[in-house]
Amino acid sequence: MERKFYKNLFAISVDDFFTSEANKKSFIFQGSKNWYMYLFDKPKCSDYSVFQNVEILSFKEKEDFLHYMKNINLIDYSLEHISELNRYLLLVNSNEY
Repeated sequence: MERKFYKNLFAISVDDFFTSEANKKSFIFQGSKNWYMYLFDKPKCSDYSVFQNVEILSFKEKEDFLHYMKNINLIDYSLEHISELNRYLLLVNSNEY
């Protein structure tokens, strides 16, 4: 498992995501739970959510991903990027595990 900490992570809708090239440059991943697009920079739209002190947990093995997913209070997860990154992703509060 790899971990990446973010002091602030921004979530916007898919529709808002495509309104700005800056949003696309700041893209991290798309969630499977709620289909939000997650960005590391403040988005170029007025409707967004901010998650503070979060981490993305990245797994190579699906079994490890599923184990953590069952045992943690997660914000979101991603199955959409397995073919691009060869990784399964979980977004969690940094103090949750």
